[in-house]
Amino acid sequence: LYSIPKNTLKRNVDYVIEKVGLIDEAGRRVGKYSGGMKRRVSMAMALVQDPKIVLLDEPTVGMDPQSRRAMWDFVTELSDRGKTILLTTHYMEEAEELCDRVGVIDHGRLIELGDPESLKAKYHGKNLEDVFIGLTGRRIREEARDEGRQGPRSVKEGVETDAQGAGGA
Repeated sequence: LYSIPKNTLKRNVDYVIEKVGLIDEAGRRVGKYSGGMKRRVSMAMALVQDPKIVLLDEPTVGMDPQSRRAMWDFVTELSDRGKTILLTTHYMEEAEELCDRVGVIDHGRLIELGDPESLKAKYHGKNLEDVFIGLTGRRIREEARDEGRQGPRSVKEGVETDAQGAGGA
């Protein structure tokens, strides 16, 4: 596997299985794992070769809070060991906890880049979620506000109606 000497491979496998919290589950078939456990297996597989650059795409989606925190600790350890980590996430608290630099992407374009503290200061946010919503969510909030002024909408018998019952097409 990955041209790694057998003794090094065994050591790496044992290490990543421990770090992703799957020692007690290692004998089970992966098909019987939960979604969060499968995510941890994917991470272990990616890290078994001890890469210098680690690409993590939504690594904690579907994980329970304990597993998520353990994954955060492992990612922090990898960073402390000098690994370069590129992390994609929709969880702003995760980005704030784990990232030295954060890029905000909206509609496929990088619209902001900086360290979490600088971004919070620049956009007067108490956290990265405030910054993200401030940068990307104005249109969504405006649409929701405008719809609120028009009253709630419902669909009845294939015809869209507003709360007062006036039909529309």
